Amino acid sequence: MHHLAPPVVTFLCAIRAEIGGAEEFTTAHGTVRAMFPITGGALLGEGLKGTILPGGADFAQRLPDGSYAIKARYLVRLQDGTLLAITNAGRMRLQPDGSFHGRTRAEIEAPAGPFGWLTDEVLFGTAFAAAGDETQVHVALWLAR
Repeated sequence: MHHLAPPVVTFLCAIRAEIGGAEEFTTAHGTVRAMFPITGGALLGEGLKGTILPGGADFAQRLPDGSYAIKARYLVRLQDGTLLAITNAGRMRLQPDGSFHGRTRAEIEAPAGPFGWLTDEVLFGTAFAAAGDETQVHVALWLAR
């Protein structure tokens, strides 16, 4: 069997997503669905600074163990006006202290130009929502090469 080198990860950016109250319901099949509207926030990294635009959302499925399978889609406007479309998908797990910790995979769609390279990158994310704070989620994105 061929030996594959482990990926090398480097920090890309930190995201603070502001979220509104969840709309949640149990489907006819017994699964719980939730939609957390993304109302704003910020992105900050080396050479990257932007604002999360209102109108995105995190669509989640609550799993029997209390964790959530998540898929968030939102837009970021960088300082120079460039728009990025970001999709994060993964899992957020409830912790004993009531916070949620998670891992995600992310995709960034960028226009051609100085940030176009982001479209081709493989990104991993770490995520955190503090216990009792239903207004924001923190995500760190890492380049994997």
